Amino acid sequence: MADDDTQTVPFIFVREAELPDLTSRDAVVSLMAGELAAMMGLPDAQAAVSAALEREHLEPTFVSQGLSVPHGRIPGLQRPGVYAARSAEGVNWDLGRANFIIMLLVPEEKPEVHLGLLRDLMRWRFRLGENASALLNAPEADYLQSLQEAIH
Repeated sequence: MADDDTQTVPFIFVREAELPDLTSRDAVVSLMAGELAAMMGLPDAQAAVSAALEREHLEPTFVSQGLSVPHGRIPGLQRPGVYAARSAEGVNWDLGRANFIIMLLVPEEKPEVHLGLLRDLMRWRFRLGENASALLNAPEADYLQSLQEAIH
């Protein structure tokens, strides 16, 4: 793998605990962007939170079938980050309830990386079909493996 390829391979994290009972989509976006920024060692977690919230307010990131992919483009970021969470109850998003919330922090200068991750995640959710409900309660390792296989 070339050096440039390693910079497009995302860090992938899965939230061990189910999301807390948050009352708004913005609260979930803020929590996840802040946690992902911290796990990635970004010096300004608040900038990541602001970028994700600005994007969410521009156009909600609920895709369909219980999937939402909030994201923020971060200037100078060397490698994308993916942070997946689950909510059996679902989180109210503008266009539906999100059971799978996958936060992305991506390099602002590499839109193709961002679009590739979105494509992979949408294909992943489509392939899950009716099996998505089983993945909601699956062990963390199974959820992580499913995402790792989907993102390439």
